Order: sequence, then C-alpha cells, then structure tokens
Amino acid sequence: MQISKAGTSNRGAPALGGISGLFGPLTIGNAGFTLIELIVVIMILGMTALLVVPRIGSFRAGEMKRTSRHLASVVQQLTQDSSSTKERYRLYFNLDTDEYWTVSVKESFKQEENIIFLTEEPRGKRSRLPAGIVFEDVITAQKGKVTEGEIFSEFYPIGIESMIIHLKEGEAGLTLIANPLTGRVKMSELYLE
Repeated sequence: MQISKAGTSNRGAPALGGISGLFGPLTIGNAGFTLIELIVVIMILGMTALLVVPRIGSFRAGEMKRTSRHLASVVQQLTQDSSSTKERYRLYFNLDTDEYWTVSVKESFKQEENIIFLTEEPRGKRSRLPAGIVFEDVITAQKGKVTEGEIFSEFYPIGIESMIIHLKEGEAGLTLIANPLTGRVKMSELYLE
C-alpha cells in the first residue's frame, strides 16, 4: 500500500505493478496496436466476409424467386377469377418500364352497326419489378415473342392464352410457363420457349 506525504493511504492510485509484470512496461502515452492484434482483427474480418458475401448473392436470388412467385400467383388468381365470375381479363406487361397490371374486359354490342366494342376497366394498380430484375421477353399465342413495348395475355372462363414470361437479372434468368387449361405456372432456370 502506498502512503502519501500526509500519512494516509492513497487508495485512488491504480495498481499497475501486476499488469506491467505480465505484458512488459506500461506507459500511458502508448496507444498503438501490436502486429499480432492487427493480424487477429484482419483474420476475424476476413472470416466474417467469407460468411456474409455469399448470403448477399443469395438474397438477390431470393428476390428473383419472390418476384416470379408473385407473378405466378397473379396468373393463377386471374385464372380462378375468370372461371368463377365468367368474365374476361387481361394481364398487361410493359417491357420498357418493367411494369405489369390487370384489367377486366367488358363487351358491348352495337346491333345497328353489327360491331362488338371492348372496354377495359383497371383492376388494382400497376406493379413494377424490383430494381435489377427485368422482363427479357414475353411470348403469347397471339403476338408471339415480344421484347419491347406492351403486350397482354387473355384470360377466359374456359382457360387462358398460352404465355411464357422470361425474367432476367444480370446473367441469371428465369422462365415462367403458364398452363393454358389450369393457369398453373411452371418455373425453370433454363430459357425455354
């Protein structure tokens, strides 16, 4: 125990004797790191990066699958709605802006002119593909393969127009093929026509 000049014990002073005995002399002005400490920190950061970087890539792949599942559910829902309500619907795609939306189609007949008029009523609002994911092309029975502009696929009470949607994100792609009778959507990572 250290004794001050006044004769009382100095309890507030740090006891550095034990620490300096283990790690060498301790000086108050030395605030740097040793080479071993730096190597350990770099190794920990490297191992963390090895674990995190592959997960970031799988997160983006997950976004593509989530988007394709949403499109598949839209196709299946329109197929069911058309069958149950006996109405006609269209699923529109804008390949320039990567948007898609649905409309219901109403027919009206002008007897004196013998003409059928089609009017479209929007169902909900437009949806946009997430950033980085685009429509590569859409193939329908009526229009064939379309790579730009707008295209739609028809949904009738007895079935849907055959439709193939190609999504792309960088080099990765995904094909969605809608069954014309059931509206079920098959997905493939291969480019199928």
